[in-house]
Amino acid sequence: MDTINSETKAYLFQLCSMAKGDPLAQVSMHEVGEVLGLEKAESGALAEALFIGGHAELKTLSGGIGITREGLKALDMKIDYKGDEGLQLGRGPVLETPGKESLGTMLGDIKEFMGGAANSYVQLEEMVMDIKTIEIQLLSPRPKTDIIREILKSIARCLPANEDLKGKLDALIAS
Repeated sequence: MDTINSETKAYLFQLCSMAKGDPLAQVSMHEVGEVLGLEKAESGALAEALFIGGHAELKTLSGGIGITREGLKALDMKIDYKGDEGLQLGRGPVLETPGKESLGTMLGDIKEFMGGAANSYVQLEEMVMDIKTIEIQLLSPRPKTDIIREILKSIARCLPANEDLKGKLDALIAS
């Protein structure tokens, strides 16, 4: 993922999110770009860069694309997670009740993991600060889904020792 720029990485993440991490799913390249505020030409150019890198594939001539296993790996997403599919943050700008419930479940799992984890003090401190940031965001009358998603990505980088928890967290991030 180091070889592509931040704009292309954002496009790849949005593709992953809209495809719910499923390499078989198909979404419109223009809809992915539209969510990011891009024009059709810009969206097409970013999709083309992902095709060349093997991170995405063209599924239809009308612009249907999908993320590849390489694209998932580039985002450090656990591939083939088959756990709880009820974990959903949602797509809206503001976290709704089902997203809050999923987030509460995930935070409980993360805290349980942290209690028995053999992580370094610095990693634990970072995870505690990220959890506190999420909890503060949840105090808002309109907690922002994208902010919470970014914090969850930060937490995911600290969980390499627990594949099941990382898979659940990746699924929630991609939802």
